[in-house]
Amino acid sequence: MQHNQSNSNEIRALSVGKWFDPFVSVAIVIATYFALFQTGISDINLTLLIALLTSLYLFCSEFARAPWKFGDRPAQSTSALLDRTITKFSGVLVGIIFIFFCVWLFPAYDSATNIARLKEAALPALLFLIPVSFVLTLATEYILGEKRDGTYQLGLLARFKIREIDWTLFFDGVREWLLRSFFLLINFYAAVWYLSNLRANGLPDFSGNFVDLITRLDLAIFGLIIFSILPGYIFASRLIGTELKKVDRTWFGWAINFSCYPPLNAAIFGAWVRYVPANDVSQVYQGVPAWAHYTLSNPALLYAIGGAIIFFALIHLWGEAIVGIRAANISSRGIITTGPFSFTRHPIYVSKCFQWAFLYFPVLNAIGFLNALQSGILFLLVCAIYAGRALSEEKLLATDEKYVKYALYMDDKSIFAFVGRLFPIMTFRWKYEYWKRNGYLSQSL
Repeated sequence: MQHNQSNSNEIRALSVGKWFDPFVSVAIVIATYFALFQTGISDINLTLLIALLTSLYLFCSEFARAPWKFGDRPAQSTSALLDRTITKFSGVLVGIIFIFFCVWLFPAYDSATNIARLKEAALPALLFLIPVSFVLTLATEYILGEKRDGTYQLGLLARFKIREIDWTLFFDGVREWLLRSFFLLINFYAAVWYLSNLRANGLPDFSGNFVDLITRLDLAIFGLIIFSILPGYIFASRLIGTELKKVDRTWFGWAINFSCYPPLNAAIFGAWVRYVPANDVSQVYQGVPAWAHYTLSNPALLYAIGGAIIFFALIHLWGEAIVGIRAANISSRGIITTGPFSFTRHPIYVSKCFQWAFLYFPVLNAIGFLNALQSGILFLLVCAIYAGRALSEEKLLATDEKYVKYALYMDDKSIFAFVGRLFPIMTFRWKYEYWKRNGYLSQSL
């Protein structure tokens, strides 16, 4: 018993975040909204303020427990310090310019609404982020010393020091800023939309219609999810250990991740694997959600299913919020082993699939046996896409000794450990051994 407890404590100690951070950051989002939603502040500025306050808390929380000490700083000349700082900061500026270049280049971002939002947000955001980035860069180089990462390589290009560029790291830097551009824009636009929707329609009404309550509460929780991960795409800092440590270099990892987000998800989930009710079935529902249509005649079941939907939405929120300032796709910024990650390696994907199952009732939301069979298979394909995302993440992290230790532990202790006992191919251990045998783990962190 003591041995199991010791192993559990050792695994928890591997986590880069603290269990209480997500609860505080979500509380900040809620408190700021309640304090200002009835004022004249615009949706854009309220979104920026919430992002700033949550980022500030998470930064201070990480800073307070950072392992470095001022006395341990490396010996270096002032000129070398300033030169590295200017180079790294130049890389940050290149990255920011790259984000605006993507907005200009890709038609997917060329929406009148989104462009207007970005124009309103750009000036106040840049007036804050640019000087803060310089100060953080200088402090990091002073305290921790040199690290020639991808952003540093971009800075070398900006300063025309072409011969000094490490091109492998340079393209990692391009990948990092491409990811940041893509997910920052998506999440920022989504955050503004959810905030605007909530201010226009009001809070979920607990005294009103139960079905409407669940629908609006689910939407509000998803808004909290967006605000919880937004700080992670705004900035990263080696000073607090939230820098990007590794980027996926595989086409599979990028393709399967991007397929889950706009605009590609419209083709994948809205067409190819669309398991939600077809138009003819939706007409039968008469505007009632699928989960409610099948349970309205049984109040106990109606409340149970509605409760399950919110339960899995909250698990999703918990998982995203505990990642928080380390939010990342197709990359590594440290591992989380506490909170929902102490129950399964992929609580976010698991909670999504279970929630969708309760929301849309695949198989039941069909007319006839063949349509029901089709709906069920398509839903399994959706789950398979997220299983593919989990697989790409595990392969990316399999060169991190801490993650390997955590994943092997979870093979035995996860709430889904029984699946691995029935099908060993589903375990991390089996995949890890396969990747090692075939030389797929050569890229180290």
